[in-house]
Amino acid sequence: MRYLRLCIAVLGIVPAAFACDFHYDPMSAPQYYRSEGWKLPGAAGTYELSPTSIGGAKAYPVTHDESPYIAEFPAQEFVLKGARQRTRASLVKATIVRWEVAKRVVAYSYTMIPVMAHRKNGKWIVDAEAACIFWATFLDDKGDGVFRVLAPAPFTAELIPLWAKKKKS
Repeated sequence: MRYLRLCIAVLGIVPAAFACDFHYDPMSAPQYYRSEGWKLPGAAGTYELSPTSIGGAKAYPVTHDESPYIAEFPAQEFVLKGARQRTRASLVKATIVRWEVAKRVVAYSYTMIPVMAHRKNGKWIVDAEAACIFWATFLDDKGDGVFRVLAPAPFTAELIPLWAKKKKS
């Protein structure tokens, strides 16, 4: 019985320590909008063409010198259904893909695992990581290079902005 209570207590603490999504209060909607654009850690790495293509968008995995790549997302304000919200700062192990249509970047998609980590001698040391994965796709909704829309999902053909679909055809 004592073991069972300990397990329940630990299970109650672990989800609080590892949040597997961008969190904000109050909850959820499919797209978060930030008029000044989202800060995209790690998007400036080097790119390699992948054989992957979705809906005419070509995938370019973003590579970094440090592996695994640890991304620090700052707290950022955004609008959801007309109400201002704020994401919480997060630290994640990330893989990033740049998506292009007609040689123009339309999105960056992130696959992320929440981590607890610290820097030692300029390098990240991962102390713990969550047993979950979540996705975020940042979209250039106007074709001006500013990524204003965050969709908490993997990249799909439906997320390709209208301006990119017009250029493609």
